[in-house]
Amino acid sequence: MLTYIIWFMLISCLLVWIFYFIITIGNYRKMPYLSKKSEQLTEKPYPFVSVIIPTRNEAYRVENCIKSLKAQTYSNLEIIIVDDSTDNTVDIIKNIIGNDQRFSIIKQNKLPVGWVGKPFALQQGSTQSTGEWLIFIDADTSHDPDLITKTVEYSIKNNIDMLSLVPRHLCESFWEKVIQPIPLGLIPAISPLAKVNEKESKIAIAFGPFIQIKHSVFRSIGGYKTIKGQIADDAEIAKLVKDSGFRLGLINAQNMMNIRMYEKFSEIWEGWSKNIFLGLVQKRGINTKPKRILVALAGAVGIFGLMVFPFLATIITFLLTLFFSSNQFQQYFIFSLFLWIVALSVQFCIQRYYRIGDPKYALLSFLGGIVTIGIFLNSAIKSLSGAGVSWKGRVYSEKQ
Repeated sequence: MLTYIIWFMLISCLLVWIFYFIITIGNYRKMPYLSKKSEQLTEKPYPFVSVIIPTRNEAYRVENCIKSLKAQTYSNLEIIIVDDSTDNTVDIIKNIIGNDQRFSIIKQNKLPVGWVGKPFALQQGSTQSTGEWLIFIDADTSHDPDLITKTVEYSIKNNIDMLSLVPRHLCESFWEKVIQPIPLGLIPAISPLAKVNEKESKIAIAFGPFIQIKHSVFRSIGGYKTIKGQIADDAEIAKLVKDSGFRLGLINAQNMMNIRMYEKFSEIWEGWSKNIFLGLVQKRGINTKPKRILVALAGAVGIFGLMVFPFLATIITFLLTLFFSSNQFQQYFIFSLFLWIVALSVQFCIQRYYRIGDPKYALLSFLGGIVTIGIFLNSAIKSLSGAGVSWKGRVYSEKQ
């Protein structure tokens, strides 16, 4: 009986990895690519665009974002920075923008009860904007000088009402390279990205670092007021847009946009703890506590089975083969080693295609998997207990 269970676990894990590879690579190849080639459009001049950036204690990383926005070739735009910092973020921004009249900085109002910080800042910025299009950008991004020109051209040409971009994820520190590819790599498997662009598909997802939406559509869906307490605000606004009958687009812009989400281990832990569990259950509409507990357990077991089990099985069966002369242990070891090689190869390909960190660090994915399990359970415990998740000095709880 034990033999059947072991083989079932090994073969099931192998099949999941093969299925994961087919789904994620297939979606990547089907996804539209943002081209740097000039589009021949009849609409001239291009519409006025309002870029809105929320900043909260971004002094150590806002420089690249502001410099790349200042260098944008798209001339018909305004850039509104909604700040709620206690550090010298504003001073850094002012030194960069100088006398550039396209930029304005406004102080974020006191966060009302029930609001998450980022949606509130974006909502406030939208009330100060005059653009036909709104572009919401995170402060940890950097952009090609032609990015806004190309996204506006793409949206007009393809009749897109809301457009989001898949960026290149920069990972420079050890823990970034080890951990970041795990949760980022799971996103395409949970939500097939290519289907976002299909009108008939109900799949709706957006990447918060860059969201471009028609101002009229934003007002029509009620803006962020409708989803003010949602942690995964990007996915929720995408769902609102698509459910309201508007055209949603998601395209690959890895050649024109970079993001470095977190730098330190503590940032990675806190950042993903904020949204990895609560964002998942909110997006899926899982509201009862028993179901959320099942999701927490299933999620932890799933991450272990994918990321840790192949490595662990290889090590254990190798030791058994080393100390015991058994053909059965040798078979277990050979298959476990094959499974681990497949898992590493798939992760290497996914990280290379989606440009997440350094693919060579796929060798340490078991370590990243262990940490991700800890993050997922930490996020689940804080959410289920009502303690709330924290980010940049704020605590967010559904009991607000």
